[in-house]
Amino acid sequence: MSNTPTRNVPLTTELIAYINAQVASGHYSNASEVVRAGLRLLIERDHALTINARPAAHEGARADHRPGR
Repeated sequence: MSNTPTRNVPLTTELIAYINAQVASGHYSNASEVVRAGLRLLIERDHALTINARPAAHEGARADHRPGR
């Protein structure tokens, strides 16, 4: 990851404590791993929300095209 761009992000004391606890627990090797894992979860959640929103949008479109509408 040496060619990976870096970002400086200000964090609250609570977030820093959480990151430090995750590293101390041995679940992650460093703070970057914790942040990347969190971002991956956000991506998965956003993807799931997008997938779940599509059928509802299609249902609404079908309802508008029923005879008598």
